[in-house]
Amino acid sequence: MPPIPTYEIEDQFPGVVAGVDEAGRGPWAGPVVAAAVVLDRALAPEGVRDSKA
Repeated sequence: MPPIPTYEIEDQFPGVVAGVDEAGRGPWAGPVVAAAVVLDRALAPEGVRDSKA
């Protein structure tokens, strides 16, 4: 994965693209929480990094 997103895939589709993440093994220990975030590319906060990179 490149350090800076290229948005090549997202640019192929009109509309909003939402990023999501699953809880992994957490649900075995308690309730499941689901969330999604949609950010404007032009207003993305500086310093945000991919935790998997």
